[in-house]
Amino acid sequence: MNQQILAEKKETVSKINDTLKNAHSTIVVSYSGLSVADVTKLRIDLKKAGARLTVHKNTLMKKAVDEDGLQELDSLLKGPNALVTAHEEGAGLSVLKDFAASHKEFTIKGGMIDGTFCTAERLAQLASVGSKENAIAVFLSTLQAPLTHFALVLKALGESKEAA
Repeated sequence: MNQQILAEKKETVSKINDTLKNAHSTIVVSYSGLSVADVTKLRIDLKKAGARLTVHKNTLMKKAVDEDGLQELDSLLKGPNALVTAHEEGAGLSVLKDFAASHKEFTIKGGMIDGTFCTAERLAQLASVGSKENAIAVFLSTLQAPLTHFALVLKALGESKEAA
């Protein structure tokens, strides 16, 4: 193999490694059948959400994920794939879910979030929750609801005793 081509491949693997090391989430998607305009729109929407879509040869992606200890992703790297990486937990998940719903040829295969392998179904569940802040807000409102109802009952009880 030509030394220049080999050096270019090593550089590409190194760039992928740097991206994977700095990412909190790495998601493998299949973009087969999408038009260039659709992929461009997806890239723009992901960028707005704080994520990035990159396309590389599967052999180079496999080498990079193996070097980074993400061997669970190896089985997903078949066919035309792209990596969606994000520096924040869950960034871009809702964009991917919405895009997959409107483009039947687009598939979320699975991924890694903070070192934990997630199936496509698990990623869809996480996308439903939304951002970390949204999940915390939902949790706190769930905790707060019984106290709010208890306070309202006490207030109504106090008002009914005043009226009597």
